[in-house]
Amino acid sequence: MVLVVVVAALVLLSAAAVWVQTSRRSGTVIAVRRGRRFGKREV
Repeated sequence: MVLVVVVAALVLLSAAAVWVQTSRRSGTVIAVRRGRRFGKREV
């Protein structure tokens, strides 16, 4: 049971790390696109 909990925790941590990285990259890309389109009004 302990191994199952440890494996689940590692999977969740890795998934969270990947999600944070992808969300940061997409967020910056969206911000840059909005800045180019709207002339930095929303930035």
